[in-house]
Amino acid sequence: MKTAILFSGGKDSALTTLLLEPFFDHIELITFTFGQDESWKVAALAAKQLGHFHRKFFFDKTVLDSALEILLSTGYPNDALNYVHSVAVETMASEFEFVADGTRRDDRAPRMSQEAVRSIEDNLQMHYLRPLAGLDGKTIQAMASRYLDFEEELSEKYPASDFEVGLRYALINRHGQKEVDRIFPRNHTHTRVVRRKKFVQEIERKKDQAC
Repeated sequence: MKTAILFSGGKDSALTTLLLEPFFDHIELITFTFGQDESWKVAALAAKQLGHFHRKFFFDKTVLDSALEILLSTGYPNDALNYVHSVAVETMASEFEFVADGTRRDDRAPRMSQEAVRSIEDNLQMHYLRPLAGLDGKTIQAMASRYLDFEEELSEKYPASDFEVGLRYALINRHGQKEVDRIFPRNHTHTRVVRRKKFVQEIERKKDQAC
């Protein structure tokens, strides 16, 4: 089977990739970009460390325009992030039957209701996979740390190709830092995967042999 994973290069989407590996013969890691910055390259490097094929998809310009309009009108990021996320999932569903992402239980955004999930699966005839949907951030941190080396950096430094990172970049270019400070939380961080740990598998294999 084949699946596509919405991939930012951070620990959540990377852990999602590892969890789905036993079930799919081919995994493509898809990174969306607004075309305003080069943070997608971080995701490409992380994908290489995981050992899976990576592609970048460009959002249509109208998606960025609509997202920025939502940001400016609401004064907070959640609605814009939910909108962009839904566009990305629907875009991937036009090509892949199985589509996955790293959204988790305690995410404020992006998130999709159960009704919305059923709707998109029925309307697009696809399977929407969310392996982390029942897990919180602390659990994911512990699980990801076992198999991945990753770093945490301020979102304003564009550490990975996350939707929020892309929107911050576009917003500052069009409307200035003042609007970014008004809408987005300060000292917000994202992670970026540096490498996949190989010694974990080696240790487990030695344990099995010892038994």
